[in-house]
Amino acid sequence: EDEARIIVPGARLDEIGEAERQLAGMQRDIRAALHQKSRLATLGAAVAKINHDLRNSLATAMLVSDKLAQISDPEVQKVAPRLFGAIDRAVHLCSQTLNFVGDGTPKVRLSLVNLHALALEVEDMLKTFCEGDPKHLAVCELQWQNRIDPEIEIEADNNQLIRVIENLARNSAQAGASVFTLDARLEGERIFIDISDNGPGFPPQAMENLFQPFSGSAGRSGTGLGLVIVRDVVRAHDGDIVLAKSDETGVIFRIELPTFGNAS
Repeated sequence: EDEARIIVPGARLDEIGEAERQLAGMQRDIRAALHQKSRLATLGAAVAKINHDLRNSLATAMLVSDKLAQISDPEVQKVAPRLFGAIDRAVHLCSQTLNFVGDGTPKVRLSLVNLHALALEVEDMLKTFCEGDPKHLAVCELQWQNRIDPEIEIEADNNQLIRVIENLARNSAQAGASVFTLDARLEGERIFIDISDNGPGFPPQAMENLFQPFSGSAGRSGTGLGLVIVRDVVRAHDGDIVLAKSDETGVIFRIELPTFGNAS
């Protein structure tokens, strides 16, 4: 990054001259990458501040909308759910963006985790969270099929895996799925977890930009942040996630994790 140490290749035509030109080209590429990294770091800090202020504004809007829900006027009752939904999506986007900007590589704290019990915990958490709250109706109505063997236990970060399943469940509900299914199988020292739904699948544009932040399209995790966070958590466990299926009958995400103690 030192402006005074720019390599200027000479006019030699032999191997040393070629090496000078190649090295100068490499330096230009690295300097450009470092400059871009600096700009992205500045942008990330700005986004975090904007999100903080925006969430405060949305909190005020949420309080006002709650008061509107108490008005019996038919026209207000007709438009209020749309307002609730719009504000709720904005709050969720702010939360996801802050997580994406601030988290970096997720910190993994290993403990013995029963996957069947963890999936039950996420289901109960989501349905308790939205009890009596029409803004989260789609998540509330999602039918869970937990087919994971209750005997399966792995070493993983319990809280981080909760984030994984929660994000995938929310994506399924937002896409219009009514059934959310979890399966798992052990193969040697690895475990494969299939998380599927009966939604409409990903549109072609979303397929092209899968796991790319802010590149999703309507119908499946509009910002793409949920899937990015999921992948970051899985990779922090020395695992990976792939889209095993996507068509009009639904999607299947396949997560591969080590069973014991290989988290990075």
